[in-house]
Amino acid sequence: MGKDGVTVKDIAQMAGVSVATVSRVINRNGRFSPETERRVREVIEKCNYQPNQLAKGLRQHRTASVGVVVPNIANEFFSSMILAMQTELFAHDFACVIYNTNASLDLERQCQSLLAAQSVAGVIAVNSLDDVRSALKRHVPTVYVDRFVDDDGGGKVACISSDNELSGHLAARELLRGGCRRPALIEARADSPITRLRTRGFVDELAGAGVELDEGNVKSSAVTSFERGHALVSELIEEGREFDGVFCQADWLAMGALEALREHGLSVPGDVCVVGHDDISIARFGRPPITTVRQEPGMLGRRAAELLVQMMAGQAPEEQRTTVPVKLVCRESTRTAR
Repeated sequence: MGKDGVTVKDIAQMAGVSVATVSRVINRNGRFSPETERRVREVIEKCNYQPNQLAKGLRQHRTASVGVVVPNIANEFFSSMILAMQTELFAHDFACVIYNTNASLDLERQCQSLLAAQSVAGVIAVNSLDDVRSALKRHVPTVYVDRFVDDDGGGKVACISSDNELSGHLAARELLRGGCRRPALIEARADSPITRLRTRGFVDELAGAGVELDEGNVKSSAVTSFERGHALVSELIEEGREFDGVFCQADWLAMGALEALREHGLSVPGDVCVVGHDDISIARFGRPPITTVRQEPGMLGRRAAELLVQMMAGQAPEEQRTTVPVKLVCRESTRTAR
């Protein structure tokens, strides 16, 4: 029963269709003609009918909620992605339950247990460190963002990711074009699959130009913050490491790198070129503005939600694996921009 006592049966009678047809239109599941949908939705709007999602959830042993697990909701990249997800899910009458893990495996597993207890209709796992389905029943539709899994889950699993290996290639290519021959690398979350892909692309591009990445010039950060970027680049300098370019696998790391270089009397890009990753808004306001690899968080979030809605409606995903392109945005922190 919806608002003002109006029921699905009342809607069906006023629209001249069956109760089952009204249900299919409301849930966007099953067959009905455009004309039938128009009539049903006109009656729904006229009566200001709102489905009782709680009752529906109890009947189906699930709720009309989707669980979203994200490593750092304070990060602009992830918050932009979640906004796109939420907008798409709301358009299909699903609410979001958002869990922030702080990039902690233990906390991520706690979140998985909570999602299982809530009987969510589906899950979107962003940059997950674990297989989220280990704590969920296998039939719960799941979309992984920036993680590929081999199991298709019988049509209940989809994966979407930026082209992270290409990201590494683009960053190395830009440093090489600017004349860099002693590169450094600041990894973001060395235990993450996307980090490994970015690093592989970076190393392979350098190798193709006959440049080797010295292991001593590689630092890894558990968190993608200004402070960690500053600390790790300061370590490279104070250890006497020689480098003329640095790829920071997150823009906040790159911002910290700029400050560390400035404090040690090194100019950017004169002495050291800097390339970041993500193209969040802060990259434009670096001193100098940061050359970075742009991802599309809105596209990732929207497409992840679309795939999940398909699977929650009982349809196999159009693509089990989707890759979203990336591009280099050239600014003054690298020499080619000058």
